[in-house]
Amino acid sequence: MEQAVILFVCNHGYAYEAMAEARKAGARGGTIIHGRSSISQEKQKFFGITIHPEKDILMIVCLEEQKQTLMKAITSKYGVSTDARGLCFAMKVEDSIGFSFDPLETK
Repeated sequence: MEQAVILFVCNHGYAYEAMAEARKAGARGGTIIHGRSSISQEKQKFFGITIHPEKDILMIVCLEEQKQTLMKAITSKYGVSTDARGLCFAMKVEDSIGFSFDPLETK
């Protein structure tokens, strides 16, 4: 089973909504990491205080055949031309432990 990891980097606050779109498209789950942009040109002055824009990173491990569907679902609402300014890319996963892609059981 070939796997990929999708990385979606966006302005702070949009990763949770992007994850909701990914779930609608078939994602089982993801991990959100909060961070800051390292680009000094994005620094802004607000009342004399330098503000670094906050960023979120959404990581989703999925099957290779799900990758394009999930990426399109996320970027259609939260892509680079939206307020989220989301950038999305994927990388192949060589090895993993603990991931299950079996169908979820409903009770």
